[in-house]
Amino acid sequence: MQISGLSLDQMRAALAVAETGSFSAAARMLHRKQSAVSYAVANLERQLGVLLFERSDGHAPTTTEAGRVLLGEMGAVVRRTDEIKNQAKAVAKGLESEVTIVIDSLYPVAKCAALFCEFADQFPSVSLRLITESMGDVQNSVLDGKSMLGIAGSVPDLPTGLLGDVIGQVARVPVAARDHPLVARGESNRRLPAHTLLDHIQIIVSDRGDATPDLAVYTARKWRVTDPATKYELLLAGAGWGYMPEHMIAGDLESGALRILQVEGLPERNRVAMMTIRRRGNRLGPAARWFLSRLMQTS
Repeated sequence: MQISGLSLDQMRAALAVAETGSFSAAARMLHRKQSAVSYAVANLERQLGVLLFERSDGHAPTTTEAGRVLLGEMGAVVRRTDEIKNQAKAVAKGLESEVTIVIDSLYPVAKCAALFCEFADQFPSVSLRLITESMGDVQNSVLDGKSMLGIAGSVPDLPTGLLGDVIGQVARVPVAARDHPLVARGESNRRLPAHTLLDHIQIIVSDRGDATPDLAVYTARKWRVTDPATKYELLLAGAGWGYMPEHMIAGDLESGALRILQVEGLPERNRVAMMTIRRRGNRLGPAARWFLSRLMQTS
């Protein structure tokens, strides 16, 4: 067996014969002479030391058992080679090999699910990297160049190095577990006095470096976490109370596992503006520009 000289041309010829069922049809498909296709396949079989097709006069070539296995592997090689060629052409035209997007943990990623699928169809050679951060860490990821684009929330003042466009809002509601004292005391449907909050722990999300000031804090007793998932588990356990994105806890509100608090001076719902952010002066590639444009259109 001598496989070092195998060529893509030989593999394409063999695959065409298997697909069309004859050497003449394969020749037409490849826009080549039938003798050239027959020669390429015969050389391939000689180098492999294996017959890929059974041939008999007056009958169409049939794939051998070994041929079925080997042709499957050849098809994968040819497809991957075509992908590499297409990717090289795209990169030469300025298309990114990867787009990195950082998303605020408050944002409902489900809103972008269809858009991500559309991105995959539009740019099959471009990898997508999604990073989840909280508050100021979203901005820092874009400012530091780790991410090309960001979807940020809780941004009272956008740094001068960033450009932003509002794409919607996320509603948050103050909740506690069904057996939390604040819930038990509020069962009479009367709002609790504001000072009641002072006796209980408020759980808040903050960034890792405390770069962003705490928002909507109503008590000095507070626990900080860096993601809503941890906050959610602590709330369910009854460790404290806090604001949670409504879309994340819809099921818990319906089941009663979490209850909305009724406290004087405590907004029953606050809204966090969400925006796309990108570095000022940083030219985005075609894939990132497409994603940003489609996100703005669909928001």
